Amino acid sequence: MLTIAMSRTASSGDFVSRGQRELLCFRSGTESWGSCCCSGEGGGAELAVTRPAGAASSRRLTMIKAILIFNNHGKPRLSKFYQRYSEDTQQQIIRETFHLVSKRDENVCNFLEGGLLIGGSDNKLIYRHYATLYFVFCVDSSESELGILDLIQVFVETLDKCFENVCELDLIFHVDKVHNILAEMVMGGMVLETNMNEIVTQIDAQNKLEKSEAGLAGAPARAVSAVKNMNLPEIPRNINIGDISIKVPNLPSFK
Repeated sequence: MLTIAMSRTASSGDFVSRGQRELLCFRSGTESWGSCCCSGEGGGAELAVTRPAGAASSRRLTMIKAILIFNNHGKPRLSKFYQRYSEDTQQQIIRETFHLVSKRDENVCNFLEGGLLIGGSDNKLIYRHYATLYFVFCVDSSESELGILDLIQVFVETLDKCFENVCELDLIFHVDKVHNILAEMVMGGMVLETNMNEIVTQIDAQNKLEKSEAGLAGAPARAVSAVKNMNLPEIPRNINIGDISIKVPNLPSFK
């Protein structure tokens, strides 16, 4: 069992996941799984790690197992799995998760034990319900429920800012952009970024790059269109030189 203490940095107050703390410990060069301190700006954050004797210290843990978004009728609008499952198993997990989450009352807490297919008691389902959509994070049982709830809120607010009053249709018709936003926040099951402004800045930069690439790709088509719109003089069909008459063949038209 891996136990990691969490806290906020004194200077920024940004949420830092357990996965980030674990990576921070690796990068600091700490070889033994004992108590270590990863200092940062404004006092840093203390990281306490314990493992049973003989456990492999190089084992990589995926903190977030899957991220699912489905509507009130169980129709999936986004699914991202950070562990390998077959296509059929993924669909079964979505159906099982919807069944577990949708039957809960609005006045109960927003986290519960994971379904059998996603890992049972070793995992938790942490969710928020917005209008017609459920946002569900399937996470390791050691994860902080409040931290993941904050992460879901950041995700939804980022979607709302990028799409301007996001709705279910945005997730259907702009699924690539939704995946890009999610990739800025979570990669390989580990939390990368929780600052909404940073995420939006990166998405805006991607959009500008896509527009510039689209402009270069459309240059040949615009050139052909410009030639079509040029007012070229009519080519004479017959040229008479004295008693000689030359007939000009029909040339292919741009139009």
